[in-house]
Amino acid sequence: MADEIVQVGKYTLESLTTGMYSDPKIVYREYIQNSVDSLEHAVSLGLLEQQSMRIDIVVNSEESYISIKDNGTGIPASEAAQTLMNVGSSKKRNTNNRGFRGIGRLGGMSYCDTLIFTTSAENEKVKTIVSFNCKKLRHLLVPGEYEDMSLSAVLEEITTIETFPEKEEKHYLCVEMVDVNGFSDLLDIDAAKSYISQVAPLPYQSRHFIYTSQLKSYLNDNGYIVEEFPIFVGENESDLEPVYKPNKSRFRSDRGKRTVDEISSMKYFDVTIDGELYALGWYGNCGWFGFLSEKEISGFRVRKGNILIGDNHTMNAIFKEARFNGWTQGEIFIVTDKLIPNARRDDFEQNDAYYKFMEALSNSVGMEIARTIREASLTRNNPNAKALREIERKIGEASTAVAEGFNSTVDKEKMVTALTESAASLAGLRVSEDLTSKKKELQEKIEAAIEEVSESKNFKINQINSGIDKKSKQVLKVVSDILSRKLAKVLVDEIIEDIVKELNRK
Repeated sequence: MADEIVQVGKYTLESLTTGMYSDPKIVYREYIQNSVDSLEHAVSLGLLEQQSMRIDIVVNSEESYISIKDNGTGIPASEAAQTLMNVGSSKKRNTNNRGFRGIGRLGGMSYCDTLIFTTSAENEKVKTIVSFNCKKLRHLLVPGEYEDMSLSAVLEEITTIETFPEKEEKHYLCVEMVDVNGFSDLLDIDAAKSYISQVAPLPYQSRHFIYTSQLKSYLNDNGYIVEEFPIFVGENESDLEPVYKPNKSRFRSDRGKRTVDEISSMKYFDVTIDGELYALGWYGNCGWFGFLSEKEISGFRVRKGNILIGDNHTMNAIFKEARFNGWTQGEIFIVTDKLIPNARRDDFEQNDAYYKFMEALSNSVGMEIARTIREASLTRNNPNAKALREIERKIGEASTAVAEGFNSTVDKEKMVTALTESAASLAGLRVSEDLTSKKKELQEKIEAAIEEVSESKNFKINQINSGIDKKSKQVLKVVSDILSRKLAKVLVDEIIEDIVKELNRK
């Protein structure tokens, strides 16, 4: 036995590419998570400022072409060939990296004729190009043909390695899929954007998800920083646009009726087992009218390193009635290393920690949401219950405004007026005995909200850090007041946000 050589068969490669993934779009996730790890490493080494991180994705159906490029560390020329050709081997470890098994980098082989990796590391005057002839690979993997070839022999047969001059200061990795197969939806740019928005570690778009600052404050206060990376997608490098998480404060539910609903308040929770924090999470309290109409936001999303594990159905198991997961918009951020994503990243390894985690969620969050949904159903046609929900929504908006900043003094005054009117309405509202405690709770909250808003000095234009003078800032205050008087708040939110971003770039 000691003299025998263990040979890894060529079909292992097929199992680790086509056989690994049920959805071709998963290759986007695989390359994005490798880019993210590289970007984080570049920042830690001082090669890159955090605000300069970037991942560019081109999806061109006319050219049957896809590319994913990052400005991370890149791979040194002396390591590039070995790193990119290794299968199931990686220097990464699961405690620090999102992609750590060394499998995903070859995932694109199944869906194109040529897979190309181009990379350069800083302080090297060379770039390395490693190309895989995937069309030839499929020919070599035909059952009954070339049976004597090993995995390493197949890889050597289909691989070309070249080096070319490059600027010394460059550092990057670019993955290119050339002549992408038409039988998948990889080249559907809208499908790609939708998938990436759900899976990738992206920022929220605060104009659509007004609880962004509040959520981040909760996570920060509990020692967890949400890692976010700017990803741009387009049909060409000249028309790349940023992609954001799809979360929304206002949405439609109940499928057929497509009832308009919105988050009235955020519910935050932690999962602590045997004294150890396993996860932090949130879900939006809303009208609970039914299944959320938009697949992109329905169902709890479980994230590790802010990258999705599984899909919108993964947390069905924490509910006795699985359908209730589809009524929910929320996220669960894994903070423990005991929960390990499996090789397909469609769930976690089924270890003891996993079973404890799922049981804890089922006994707390799962039961809590189910109870809330049933209570909402019983009170849905009660006009007093509706009034209380509306007041709760206004309190939630006030809390968010205080955290994120007001558009203007006019915006702030409008909110004080609205809260004061709601407080008066609440005081005169006669409710049934089962709603008495809820009314009392809201009376306390709305009085606190009025005081908090009145005393707040947090205005969005104060977030401009580009050093504009006092006179310019005063002009901006006047403009902001005029906009708040003349336009709908949603438009003012967008305009002020754009002004702050634009000035902070300078």
